Formats: sequence, structure tokens, C-alpha cells
Amino acid sequence: MSFFNSKNSLLLLHKSLEGVKKAARYDLVLSPQFYIVKRETVPVKYSFQAKKLAPSIMDDMLPADYGYEYVVKKDGDSWLFFAYAPKEIEEFLQNCCNIPPHRIGKIYFADQLKEVLQKLPVGINNDYALTLVDGFATIVPRSMLQSEKYAKFTPKLRPKHSVNFKQTSKFDKESKLEKTTAIVAALLFLLGVFFFIDGFGYKRAADKEEAKLNTLYEEYPQLQSKLVRESIKEKYENIEKRQRSIRQLLDSFSQLTSKKTLIDRLELKPKSIGGRFLIDPAEKKRVMSVATGADLKVKEVNPAIVEVEGELK
Repeated sequence: MSFFNSKNSLLLLHKSLEGVKKAARYDLVLSPQFYIVKRETVPVKYSFQAKKLAPSIMDDMLPADYGYEYVVKKDGDSWLFFAYAPKEIEEFLQNCCNIPPHRIGKIYFADQLKEVLQKLPVGINNDYALTLVDGFATIVPRSMLQSEKYAKFTPKLRPKHSVNFKQTSKFDKESKLEKTTAIVAALLFLLGVFFFIDGFGYKRAADKEEAKLNTLYEEYPQLQSKLVRESIKEKYENIEKRQRSIRQLLDSFSQLTSKKTLIDRLELKPKSIGGRFLIDPAEKKRVMSVATGADLKVKEVNPAIVEVEGELK
């Protein structure tokens, strides 16, 4: 549960939603069309205890079409039990407004607008409004209401307490893949900088050595022997060998990555390259096997983080 103000765009989510302004992320106030609520008096003190009871309390009220997430809120001597289907919300927003699931931030429930609804109905469109019926938020035709005034839904009506939206696994993977792509792109850019700096440094060193040798050749022509030429060749070959070793290690590091294994940090050292990986515990065996096969040293920081190091040859 969050108690902090959000800068995300706020939407009142209902089945007639249209004309949504583009934003980086959206917080949602779910209308009763997207959740089910039930008030019950149960002999528990804490919300985590009440939440454990939610599936059994609401089981007979929920269609079997979707999987549900549960939220509980204290309401006087009773508890309010909310159930919503993340997949239903994701599919609706994707089809209605082309809003992908990873752009959904926090959610609220229309019943949290009770103080506002006790004063005025909240207009949804020209035909429908949100009002209280038997103490619960309900969408009804305006023609059924005697009110001539309606509150306009604006960000000022944002409720105090929110919960994080629970993405379904399918869309969650797509979100992570998009983030992974961005991270990999950034890492490739950094590696390009590493290559440039490293290669430029060695190029300058090699040029400096060659300049010294050319000065010696002018002063001592007898030094221009095959042995000296081979020495220069060896210096350049060492530079090329290092660059090739860097490329090979980075290729080995890339073999460790997957949708569930992400590169968190890379470090180019004088004699090695180190990497920090964020892993799904289920991926641990695969990562260890691939790293061992590539002659990489692996250190487990914790079940979700491993550090990998490869020696530059």
C-alpha cells in the first residue's frame, strides 16, 4: 500500500472510457465495472490476516474467467474485501486506449470516493454517473438521479491510499523484456566507450614506442635488425590480442543473460572484466553451468545476485 502522492496521470476506469490523453504512466481509479466488493465482519485484527480470508469469503461472487487479486480495507468494525482481475484490466486498456500494462502504476477503488459521492454524484459521461447505492459506489444512468449537479472527475479526487497494480505474468515478461532491451542498449554504448578509451590508450602507447625506436634507428642504423622488427610486431599483436580477449569475454557474458537474468553492472579492469548479474533463482543452475563452461569465476552474493569475472588473456 502506498501513502505517497503520485505524479502519474489519473484515470477513472469504466467501460465507456475514450479519448485518453497520452502519458508516461497511469494510475487508475477502478469503477465498480472492474472490481467486486463485499463487507464482512471477521474476527481478525490485521489486514494481512483478513487478506488470507478473502478468497474464501468472495469465492461464490467471482466469475471463473480470470485470476483475481485481493485488497482489504478496514471499515469501522467491518472489513471491505475487494477483488479485481489484472488481466481483464490489461486487455481492456490495450484494446480501448492502446495503453500497455507496464504503463499502469497504482490503483484505487471507486468506493474510496465515498466522501465525495455522499455530497454529489461524479459524472462519467453524458449518460452515466457514479453514485452511492446502499453505501457502495455504483454506476447508474443519470436519468435515475434527481441531482442536477455532478462533480467532475479530476486529479484532485485522487484517494489517499493506493495499491500497486499486479501485472499478469505474460505482460510482465513483455515489460521486463522492454526494460532489458533498454539496459542492453545502454551497456553496449558503455562498452563502445570502453573499447574506444582502452584502444586509444594502447594506440598512443604503441605510437610512442615506435617513435622512440625510429629515433634510435636514426642514431644507430645497425639496430634495424629483424629482431627489433619482430619486437614491434609483438607489441601490436599484444594490443590486438587484448582487444580480442575483451570481445570474447563480453560474448561469454552475453550468453549468461536471458529474460530472467539481467546485467546490472560491468567493470573493465587491467587484467579482467567483472560483471554483476541479477538472476531469477530458477536460473541459477543454468547461469553457473554456462559460466563454468566459459572458464568464468562465479561468486554468489545472494540467491538473486551473482558476480562473474573473466581473465583477459
